[in-house]
Amino acid sequence: MEILITALLITAISVYGALTLKRLYFLLGYFLFSLLAITSIMPSYEENKYLALTSLALFLVLAIISFPAKRNIADYEINEGAKPLIKSFMIRILLSLSAINIIAIFLVKFDPNMPEGIPESLRIVPMIMHGVLGLLPFYVLFKMSRAPKLK
Repeated sequence: MEILITALLITAISVYGALTLKRLYFLLGYFLFSLLAITSIMPSYEENKYLALTSLALFLVLAIISFPAKRNIADYEINEGAKPLIKSFMIRILLSLSAINIIAIFLVKFDPNMPEGIPESLRIVPMIMHGVLGLLPFYVLFKMSRAPKLK
């Protein structure tokens, strides 16, 4: 049960970062969530190696992509030539965060071995958290599309 409370707090960090458009908190939540997932997958490696390796790879990529950065994109002076490149990169990162978490919903759904501390009856909770983390990048994308510095 402790792992679920920790995961909820970590998800709340990303939600806070998205609502306030603070990149550090948005990415920090994803990064911490990926580390939590990696550490909770490790004990089940012997039971289902392929699923564990797939999950580890997915969350390792999530950790790499979401390594936190302190400054927001809007804090930089961006020249007109760089704006399309920055927009493209931002869209790719946000869609990657979304895709990883949407895939993770199905990993949780079909994984026969739930991490220790998560009873079978609460399997829906991590699925909902991954759903929130899967939709959150679309909210950020929408909010950033309205940011005057990137238009």
